[in-house]
Amino acid sequence: MMVDKKDNSLVSREENNEKKTVEIKILDYFLMNFISFIVPLYPCLCIFLIFEYGFILFFNIPLLIHLLLVFPLFIFLYYLYLILLIEFVTFWVNRINKKSPPIQGIFERILDDEQREETRILKAYHKRGFLIKFPVWSTSKSPFPWLLNRALRKIGHNIIGKNVIYCDGFAGLEFTEIENDTFIYPTGAISSHAVNSVFGKISILKVKIGEKTTIYPGVIVGPGALTEKNFVIYPNTVLHKGWRGKEGEFFYQGSPGRPIKSEKGKE
Repeated sequence: MMVDKKDNSLVSREENNEKKTVEIKILDYFLMNFISFIVPLYPCLCIFLIFEYGFILFFNIPLLIHLLLVFPLFIFLYYLYLILLIEFVTFWVNRINKKSPPIQGIFERILDDEQREETRILKAYHKRGFLIKFPVWSTSKSPFPWLLNRALRKIGHNIIGKNVIYCDGFAGLEFTEIENDTFIYPTGAISSHAVNSVFGKISILKVKIGEKTTIYPGVIVGPGALTEKNFVIYPNTVLHKGWRGKEGEFFYQGSPGRPIKSEKGKE
């Protein structure tokens, strides 16, 4: 009988998990893809056609010179596409924000009741996340990685200071404030949301990274975490939800992150 009860509880949990899924309507999915990802290609295509037919063919440019000019043109069009992509996604996200502005808090994952405010907040949150991810990924993998900060500022309305460097890490899409001269090593991850599946809730809380913070590989910074100026977070450290450091301590490691060395921060 004990086995049956456990099995029944597992089944009920699985059924609840199946119900708590986010569904995006096909029309919304199509429009978000078309407007945000495909439309920016058209201005780039127009410039390329003008170059080919209005310049190369019109002036009868030799093949060698043509080939020498095409490569820098492609680089320019690639850069232009990313800029336009950021602008289009910003436009789409702003439309979503007008209906349901981004809100911090801990919400119940009730996704099938359209009359509840929490349902609208979470569905808007997931739509914004769906839109933001592609520009963030595209800019971070491009030859122009500085555009990642532009995408995070404009689309996610994050506060990103000067000389903030992501080295192929996982950027926080929304509710992040990263101050000047912060360095994030590869595989470092920042997330302003966490799904508390045991309690059926989702936490969406602002993450603040203090000035001159160094985040080493494998570090996870959770929602609501706060680092102060000159903090050094060593590899494979977890800064859990609502994490805070200790006064006078600047070096942290472990899960959760604990001070490993006492030293006054350098100005």
